Amino acid sequence: MAELNLHLKGCRLCGNRCGANRSVAEEPMCGALPDAEVSWLGVHHGEEPPISGTRGCGNIFFHHCTLACVYCQNWQISNADAVVPTRYDARQLAWEMLRIQESGVHTLGLVSPTSHLPTIIPALVLAKTQGLRIPVVYNSGGYETVAALRLLDGLIDVYLPDMKYANDGMARIYSGVTEYVSLNRSAIREMYRQVGELVTDSNGIAQRGLVVRHLVLPGGISDTVDVLEWIAKNLSKTVHVSLMSQYKPAYHACTELFPELNRVITKDEYDFYVTVAEGLGLENLFIQEMESTEVFNPDFTTKRPFA
Repeated sequence: MAELNLHLKGCRLCGNRCGANRSVAEEPMCGALPDAEVSWLGVHHGEEPPISGTRGCGNIFFHHCTLACVYCQNWQISNADAVVPTRYDARQLAWEMLRIQESGVHTLGLVSPTSHLPTIIPALVLAKTQGLRIPVVYNSGGYETVAALRLLDGLIDVYLPDMKYANDGMARIYSGVTEYVSLNRSAIREMYRQVGELVTDSNGIAQRGLVVRHLVLPGGISDTVDVLEWIAKNLSKTVHVSLMSQYKPAYHACTELFPELNRVITKDEYDFYVTVAEGLGLENLFIQEMESTEVFNPDFTTKRPFA
């Protein structure tokens, strides 16, 4: 915990590396408070099949995000205050983790957790000592520092990061961050080092490993070919890749500010990238139906955001 305390005094958890002294409640760039802020928790059936299975993933959605994506489908909790979060200290959060496990889900998902690692890490340690057994899934935008990820080594079973771009210019325009490509690639290499490739049990449920997510954006904005090439050449052709077709204009992407984002992707666009992935020899692809644009866009102002 000593290294974690160093991050508290000069926050370097994410790629923004803002240096906020969180031990005295100095607000970091992401806006996170000293305690964890949870926007919604419950059973979610919309993750990749090895994570949701038949009984779902018990997801904890954290408020704030280290990225500021103009098209974020979770904008109500990541970049806006449409939902008032609940604050948890480490002991309270550990109790929620154990309660979620008792609901019978296959996995425990931590969604956009990076800003809240000062609470999440001690909560995981405590929960595991008190009987947390289901695999813990770290679901993030992939903009962590390697130093932050090393604090999680041994606590996370499955990493589920995004690889959003292969171009820093696009990352700056559409996600408001700098040095995204190098930081994202270093983060994913570290995740891969920790957990390796996906391992499932006899029921096909993830027990350990890496699944890389990539959301296809309209008009090639997400540099999909370059992202897939990097994965094939620098990780493995057998690493699991979730190639997502679910993009639907949300948040600022619905406005005149970003007309290039104000449409869904076409079937031809998506099929092209599936063909590219297969041509690169990527063996383990999760493919989405085009109808996913109507399924995977939650409304966190309701009690059942994924209904």
